[in-house]
Amino acid sequence: MTQPHAYELVRSLLIFMHLAAMIAAGISIAFGDYAILRHRPVNRDLMVKASRAVTWSLVALWVTGLSIISLDMSTVALTLAKAPKLQAKLTVVLILTANGFLLHRYTLTALGGRKRPTEQQVKVAAILGAVSATSWGYAMFLGVAKAWAPILGASGFLVLYALGLAFGIAVSLRWVRPMLMRQAPSESPRSSRQRSRQAPREDLIDDDLTPLAG
Repeated sequence: MTQPHAYELVRSLLIFMHLAAMIAAGISIAFGDYAILRHRPVNRDLMVKASRAVTWSLVALWVTGLSIISLDMSTVALTLAKAPKLQAKLTVVLILTANGFLLHRYTLTALGGRKRPTEQQVKVAAILGAVSATSWGYAMFLGVAKAWAPILGASGFLVLYALGLAFGIAVSLRWVRPMLMRQAPSESPRSSRQRSRQAPREDLIDDDLTPLAG
């Protein structure tokens, strides 16, 4: 019975940490969706905590993933040009990282604020959410898609990813966007009363200015 090499031990540990980060990201995303879609108004505290957890999970995925790649390159002479699945995975994770920045920068602020988001903000949120969900799911698929690499190649993986994005965005705009609009904070009774009190004054001003306009 042969003893495992240090390379195999270290690589298995890195893969375990990589999978743990992926699971943590999935759980955090589920909590984030729950905070947005199942609360009215949006549960901002839970949404922010889930968002931070996803960010740290993504950082862990980058660290462990790049560590595995570096280990393979230095030990088994792995080259990026001969690894189409790896090329596709790096592309997906790069898009996922950029999309995560946009979610943090714009969408979470709009959905978690006190003011009701505009239809355009909700539409952007639905699109970014679809890109996030599709990218995470496709990254998981790439993790077990070794048998597909000779068939699809890097271009095939990316075409399949683009089709998945198109489908995810279409579904999100059709069904998720209306849900986001319903979960958005409604106008407070106080502001509604203030506007109703201002309305007669505005009508009076318009009546006073009508002769001047004529």
